[in-house]
Amino acid sequence: MIRGLYSAASGMISLERRQETLSHNLANIQTPGFKKDDTVLQAFPKMLIERINDFGGNVPAGIPRLPVQTPIGELANGVYAQERIPNFSQGNIVQTQQPLDVAIADQDLAPQDVNGRQVKPAAFFAVQLPDGKIGYTRNGKWDVDANGHLVTSEGYLVLGADQQPIQLNDITKEDLHISPTGEIKIKDRTAGQIGIALANNPFQLKRVGANVYQSDTPIPLAQGANPGISLQQGYIEQSNVDPGQTMTDMMMVVRAYEANQKVIGVYDRSLEQLYSVGKING
Repeated sequence: MIRGLYSAASGMISLERRQETLSHNLANIQTPGFKKDDTVLQAFPKMLIERINDFGGNVPAGIPRLPVQTPIGELANGVYAQERIPNFSQGNIVQTQQPLDVAIADQDLAPQDVNGRQVKPAAFFAVQLPDGKIGYTRNGKWDVDANGHLVTSEGYLVLGADQQPIQLNDITKEDLHISPTGEIKIKDRTAGQIGIALANNPFQLKRVGANVYQSDTPIPLAQGANPGISLQQGYIEQSNVDPGQTMTDMMMVVRAYEANQKVIGVYDRSLEQLYSVGKING
């Protein structure tokens, strides 16, 4: 009976963590380039239950009686939230007509074979984080700071193909042009090249913020044309969170949580009655 309590409790804990993930996704529905997380629930290893008899039936005198094991079946031990896996699918690209808004279109990238399974690569903008490390983001909502550097909406420095911050001094946004290959031009003058990081296995990236990832191994920044990747100036990539599906998933989690609560309630009442009976007989 106690095992049933443990199974229901583990289900409630796992559902709480999944609800936290769904809430985080929903809170970032308006964050440009945000990639939602999916929670993976996995069952604990099952246990084989056997009944052990204290004797082995009719045994001749002088021969020790060995216990006999009779299989009963398997016992499930509940579930746990194994990990959060980011979903790097392309979000909707919408037009903003803002010269410093840039979206990455990489849906034409071909899947790559990674450890025997097909994984779709993903392209990112490279940014310099406050601690000096390189981060990777899909946030193309940019501006120019007081020092003339191209920065994201979070204030991270956008890096060029040379892994240096892009400097844009004394410019008029209307004169700025960004080509599909990432070349930055101010009128007829080339002002820089946006660095594009191509992660062949984006699932190795680690999320370090709401919209920024890091890699244990630095990803080379591509220069010039990249097959399957193009930049669109005056557009922004929205988050890939589906609000309708997310709300539906949240309601399903609440119902499953309530079902586990009822299971614990039934066990609690059964234990209370058992205690009462034992107390009367005692």
